[in-house]
Amino acid sequence: MSDKPCGPFVFQGTILNPVIGWTTHHSIVEFNEKWYLFYHDASLSGGVDHKRSMKFTELHYEEDGRIRPVVL
Repeated sequence: MSDKPCGPFVFQGTILNPVIGWTTHHSIVEFNEKWYLFYHDASLSGGVDHKRSMKFTELHYEEDGRIRPVVL
């Protein structure tokens, strides 16, 4: 977290814990005045990590600006 776009940044915790298929790289996008986390996992393929499914969930923020962790 930072009050400047180029930092310095202070670690505030994890947004998304590892998913089935272990990958957790993701993107955050604003659309229609809401924020979304886009990510992928291997839940539909039974954990076959090269057969990933695209997923998304709406993000919610605390009053101090921290992103509320996503609980799947």
